[in-house]
Amino acid sequence: MQSASDLRAFLLSVGIHVGIALLLWLGLVLRLPVQDQPAAGEPVQATLQLSKADQRRVEKLLAQARKDEVETPAPKPPQPIPEKSPQDSDTPLQPTPQAPVDLPDPVDQEKVVAAAALAAEAQRVQDEKRRQEQVELTEDVVRQEQAERRQRLREQQAQIQKELEAAQKRRKLEEQKLQQLADLQSAPKPAPAPARTPEAPAGERGADDSLRARYRAQMLQTAEQNWNHLGAPELARCKVRFAQIPGGMITKVEFIDCPYDEQGREFVDRALRKDPMPYQGYEKVFMPRVELTFCYPKEDCL
Repeated sequence: MQSASDLRAFLLSVGIHVGIALLLWLGLVLRLPVQDQPAAGEPVQATLQLSKADQRRVEKLLAQARKDEVETPAPKPPQPIPEKSPQDSDTPLQPTPQAPVDLPDPVDQEKVVAAAALAAEAQRVQDEKRRQEQVELTEDVVRQEQAERRQRLREQQAQIQKELEAAQKRRKLEEQKLQQLADLQSAPKPAPAPARTPEAPAGERGADDSLRARYRAQMLQTAEQNWNHLGAPELARCKVRFAQIPGGMITKVEFIDCPYDEQGREFVDRALRKDPMPYQGYEKVFMPRVELTFCYPKEDCL
């Protein structure tokens, strides 16, 4: 808005000055004598006369132009933002003046630089040492894990080897039992006992020792065939006494000297009671009370 009013005032001022200039020029031209050929008779003289209305109009235009020039000042250039003085600043004033800073001594500056370099080198050496210790610790952990893994493998191999050896012993014992059973089956049956005479003693008195030995061997073989010896300690002898009735049925089992645990003794008791003891053919040497010894493996207990 201000630039439009300035332009209008400027154009109005120029128009007024041009109008005044034209009027002055026209007045001068009309006042100058005309250089014409002399005419006959008296020359004619004319004067330009402005009416008072025209003069007032011109004066009014000049006054209006001067008034517009006074009322329309020239635009001022932008002023810079004033900075706050120390009295107007938000930062509080320093209570005491700052002490002058001494310029560092070049020698001291070199010492500071050298000390900083030494500190940096020491820090680098320390970091490198710490990293090396971490690497060594990791390697120690890896070696420890590998050693433990090898130890576990050795223990597993030893356990497997032990189980294989135990299986071989069991297989060998079973083969021996089968061979003994086959030998007993292939052996000739004992001859029937002679008729009893009044002079012959009854019971075990006067019986053949070989028949009694075969009788005990048959009872031990019957018990061992039914014996589950997997839980029995090796080379440990278990001595038992059992009572039987004619026909081979066992009625009572007593452990005389047996280091087996409760489960091992239960296996021995089951082995004795599972089947009747041999009786037919051994009536003459029948024993109501018998003592037997269990031991595993049999070939090592002899």
